[in-house]
Amino acid sequence: MRFAIYVPCYGETYGDPAVLCSLAVEAEAAGWDGFFMWDHLVAEPLVADPWVTLGAVAARTSRIVLGPMITPVPRRRPWKLAVEASTLQRLSGGRLVLGVGMGVPRDYTSFGEVSDARSRAARLTEGVELVQELLSGEPVEHRGAVFEASGVRFAAVDVPVWTSGIWPRKVPFLAAARASGLFPIILDGSGGFAVASPEQAALMKAEFVAAGGPADGDLAIWGGGARPSVAQVSEFADAGATWLLLDGWKASLGELRSYISAGPPR
Repeated sequence: MRFAIYVPCYGETYGDPAVLCSLAVEAEAAGWDGFFMWDHLVAEPLVADPWVTLGAVAARTSRIVLGPMITPVPRRRPWKLAVEASTLQRLSGGRLVLGVGMGVPRDYTSFGEVSDARSRAARLTEGVELVQELLSGEPVEHRGAVFEASGVRFAAVDVPVWTSGIWPRKVPFLAAARASGLFPIILDGSGGFAVASPEQAALMKAEFVAAGGPADGDLAIWGGGARPSVAQVSEFADAGATWLLLDGWKASLGELRSYISAGPPR
């Protein structure tokens, strides 16, 4: 099992990229394995761009895994996303994990963009496919239902992909065949997030594999600011989980710093 700190990208505290960088440095020093960020546009001011911030995190750390959880591929141009992922992977020395999903409707409708689920699902699946084609190092000739790319060749860079979405909907598994991991989200029914039970984690992993994901792929569990005990960690590991993400969404900066400094629940 590996453990990561997961932080929003907005608000007076977590919208400050300098604060986020300092948290990543502290997490690495305290023995955490990963540092992941939310990716939203329309949220409580301030908003910190996760890609710019993670570039700074990569430059100030040397070991910790990092990445956006998740980047809404339907609101991105796959070729720009591919260049950003390639750059951050090389800057970090191979520590990037690219989380992908559909994103929230307000990040589309606020700017006059189409946000219906069918359109976003199509852009997600084809967008991930095109990003991986562009990062393969091979010449790309892509003419799909949504995107086109012709006469393009980027450098070959390996970027692991975790697919995400709200479970038990099918969205988390749309890109399973092109993913090396799964990062499912559970709503708690009151505007927040719930952590999966070990039994739910096992079912998620089975559904990921059935959708074309690798049997030895990662399963990252997160939700609602949960702080699992060592006994719970063992139960999640038995269910097939490989990462536990522990977040600062509802925590003050002081509370999160205290939790980080205590180290992961090994």
